[in-house]
Amino acid sequence: MESFLSSCFNEPPSYLQRWYPRVGAIPTGESPTMEVCLEDTQRPETPAQEQISWQIFRDRFISALGPFAPGFAREQLARHAWLVREKNQVMNLTRVTDPEAMAIRHTADSLASLPLLAEGGEQIFHHVLDLGTGAGWPGLSIAIACPHLRVTLIDSTRKKIDFVQSVVEELELQDRVTCVWGRFEEWIREQRKDIDLVTARAAGPVDRILGWCTNSYFGPMLLWKGPAVDKELKDVEGLMWKRRLFVALDEPYQIPGDEAVRRLILIDHLRS
Repeated sequence: MESFLSSCFNEPPSYLQRWYPRVGAIPTGESPTMEVCLEDTQRPETPAQEQISWQIFRDRFISALGPFAPGFAREQLARHAWLVREKNQVMNLTRVTDPEAMAIRHTADSLASLPLLAEGGEQIFHHVLDLGTGAGWPGLSIAIACPHLRVTLIDSTRKKIDFVQSVVEELELQDRVTCVWGRFEEWIREQRKDIDLVTARAAGPVDRILGWCTNSYFGPMLLWKGPAVDKELKDVEGLMWKRRLFVALDEPYQIPGDEAVRRLILIDHLRS
């Protein structure tokens, strides 16, 4: 498979070189051969949640997460997942409640972005906004693992924002993590000059995300997708050309213990 500029709709500008060092560090699997990935299929119903203590959950979660998160961040990443698991008993946040599965499918997947955002990334990014944050993936994982970043978590569902706000407070991240209840396309009109990157994981197809973003936000967008993204990008080719967008990064990757091939897609605007 060609590297990440193979599907550009516009000629990339020279400043794109800034992405190269970080892109090279992304854990990439072999070229995608699967027809579908985990994000693009309906998962079976989750069995009754296993009753375990926080300490057991923590140990199992951290063991599964392994080296795919900085050592200093693992405890808080585990605590976030535990709080999601506990809240999930009264609110539909995730079908995945097994500690090992949460570590791999949610947290490790969210941290596939670390090569772009980890220490040193403040030279490019200062403020990241997570669109449709839900239970806090990937935005809260990024905030925990990248203490040099400011992160805003936004969702249109009040209960979800109230929940992630409670997690932020428990983890004492209020000084650099903000939770916003509202619609992105309305909020961003006043805040767009302060946002360096928008992230979106399981937030819908590319056309919907571009519809939310491109009228009011003119920076890079990092999307967690599966192989279905090829069709999604084809469907918006005309829109991307019209709005001077291009695919700056298209990297397949795999999470250990999960055969699904995923794709990390960075869409950016051409600068004049």
